[in-house]
Amino acid sequence: MKLNSRFDLNLLTVFEAIYSRASVTLAARHLNLSQSAISHALGRLRREFGDQLFVRVGSGLVPTALARSIIEPVRTALRSVELAVVTASDFDPRSSDRTFRIAMRPTTEVRFFSDIVARVTADAPGVQIVSADFRRSELAQALAHGEVDMALDIASEATATLRTAPLRSDRLVVAARHGHPRIHGAVTLEAYLATGHVIASPRPAGLGPEDNALAEAGAERRIVARCQHVATAWNIVAGSDLILTLPLSHAESLRKFVDLQLLPLPVEVVPRALNLYWHEVADRDHGNAWLRQVIVDVASVHAPDS
Repeated sequence: MKLNSRFDLNLLTVFEAIYSRASVTLAARHLNLSQSAISHALGRLRREFGDQLFVRVGSGLVPTALARSIIEPVRTALRSVELAVVTASDFDPRSSDRTFRIAMRPTTEVRFFSDIVARVTADAPGVQIVSADFRRSELAQALAHGEVDMALDIASEATATLRTAPLRSDRLVVAARHGHPRIHGAVTLEAYLATGHVIASPRPAGLGPEDNALAEAGAERRIVARCQHVATAWNIVAGSDLILTLPLSHAESLRKFVDLQLLPLPVEVVPRALNLYWHEVADRDHGNAWLRQVIVDVASVHAPDS
């Protein structure tokens, strides 16, 4: 299929908006255009591609096979044009009003986000910073398409093709309330296994690296509660005899609000490094590079003792 040499590239923006929202009305609202203008553009797209592109199913529009086959190249092209415009001009944090989206887990947000915001508001008062949760399997795609600008995460298959900068490695510690009946200033492996545990994870199932280390030693801990946010787990521990295993920097952030004992983990676990990730398409984006440096600086200033 060969497009007309006079193909209007603005139609690709309309195509992506309809695809993402499954609605002409919502696409028009997103692009700040009239519904009739979007309908007219869709008609032109259908003629250019010789395909319906979208068919109505119930109250929404469903993409055809052709539409599904071209959405990724279209999004990549739109992202490249957007970055070309951004990188064509210098970035001045003092006068910029850009919005940056940083992909991070809620637990990482607790550790870093307030310090990042403090630095950004001091140096770039017009810039907006957004923290966004993400699916690890979709991270590279989200960075390539500009859905997020950078990410804070551990290494995985999803990050193999991304640019990276190391931030820090955190050792795990055990948190317990003061006055705990079994734990006073230290926790033995026997006490660790005999005490109930709370886990904080956005995943509905799955265990942590400490469980793998215990399994290698032929041991298993007793998990009593599982919650989504580490702050919730921290509060549970503060009001019970349960204990929590978490990275030291998480614990230090939460200890500012409720003081708990922080004790060495009685089983050896290799620290997991937290990294900063971005896509190569953002390499020459001066604004992206500026915020990456801010994050690296914040992480180095607040790095925990090893």
